[in-house]
Amino acid sequence: MEAGVANMDGKINTHKMILSPYGATLFPVLLLFISFIFPPSLYEHYVNEPNYTFLNFKMLAFGLLCVFFYYIGIYISKYKYSPLFNFRLIKKNIKLPIFKYLGIILAIAIFLKLFFIFLLFVYIDNLLEIIISGKGQLIKDYLGKKIKIPFGLGALPSFIIGIEFWLLYKWYAFQTELIHLSKSKYFKFKMLILFSMVLFIVSNIIHVTRPLLVIFLLGWFLIYSHFNKGSIFRRIVKLSIIIVLIFIIVQILRSAGIDSYESFDKLVLGKLLGYTIADFNRFALIIEGKLNYVEAGISRIFYILPIYKIPLTNIVFFDFVEYSSLSLSAAGNAGLNSSYNMATLFGGIYQSIGIATPLYFTVLGFIGNRLYISFKNGKTFGIIFYPLFYASVALWMIDVNIFFMFFLYFFYSFIFVVLYEAFVNIKRRM
Repeated sequence: MEAGVANMDGKINTHKMILSPYGATLFPVLLLFISFIFPPSLYEHYVNEPNYTFLNFKMLAFGLLCVFFYYIGIYISKYKYSPLFNFRLIKKNIKLPIFKYLGIILAIAIFLKLFFIFLLFVYIDNLLEIIISGKGQLIKDYLGKKIKIPFGLGALPSFIIGIEFWLLYKWYAFQTELIHLSKSKYFKFKMLILFSMVLFIVSNIIHVTRPLLVIFLLGWFLIYSHFNKGSIFRRIVKLSIIIVLIFIIVQILRSAGIDSYESFDKLVLGKLLGYTIADFNRFALIIEGKLNYVEAGISRIFYILPIYKIPLTNIVFFDFVEYSSLSLSAAGNAGLNSSYNMATLFGGIYQSIGIATPLYFTVLGFIGNRLYISFKNGKTFGIIFYPLFYASVALWMIDVNIFFMFFLYFFYSFIFVVLYEAFVNIKRRM
């Protein structure tokens, strides 16, 4: 096991292990086994398609093989390679009081979130009516087809989330310094941090965007747990409950008005299974050669390196709407429910490179552990990118690599933070 995950006496530190790239696989591996034993009759009732995962040893073996090669990548990366980025967040280099140092960038983050909400109300007519009536799916449809917010500003939350991770890391890292503030100033700052987090969650609920919400919650869990040594399993339970509740809220906002004929349990539980176990059902058909989104017209590169646009511009490489339509049609033609198209990252990569898929996961393991080391050492690059990587592994049920999909957005956040710190230092010298 990697150094830092085990104690001095060789025993595994469960807390550190769960926060490491090894622990990030906990949820997808658990889902893989649940899919393997999930009762077919229950699945078919809620998802409305045949179950191909039940006792499917080929699916189980291939999924575990990919996970094993991912672990190999982590092991290989423990050797001391020179990191590409070495921007350290060292307390002695900070030239401003902590309150101002964090307060300025916190104010910028809050402003950007409020500005994004303002843009939604400006460009989407009757936004509140759409949300309250449970027709939130129309928001996704409008933004994807009919409405284009200029300069790519509709993707602001994807840019802000990296800054939010940096802020949270710094908030927890500098608690010793922050407690020296007056009680009123400390309380106000803490409330602003909470307001910023709640605002991010609310803005994405309005935007009915589940992936960013899950990425944010997983990143928050990771950063908080890194600095607080309480019961990690209790936090996992709380996190799971919060994610499920937010999923239900977003699902009701998206579909209650459109699919009001469905019973509540089918609307919620059916969709929950559709975005988890059903992904492995498609994966099972992909490795059997009975389903292939690439043959349906989706580019192989899209699954390997899904950077589909240049952030904050209108330059797009892949048409998400078209690809979604192609994959949904392919799933329907294979006899599956055409409302779901995700096929796990195992299935997504297999469509592109076949039996070489485990090697792709080896590369991911290598990248993940280097980012983890950077994160633990307090380096800006690791602080911003490791929470994204951790969340992307936990979300392996999605068939595109979330880490690469959001990489450029987070890179923008990274550049923003580095320039901010440079500006602060220059300003102080002047």
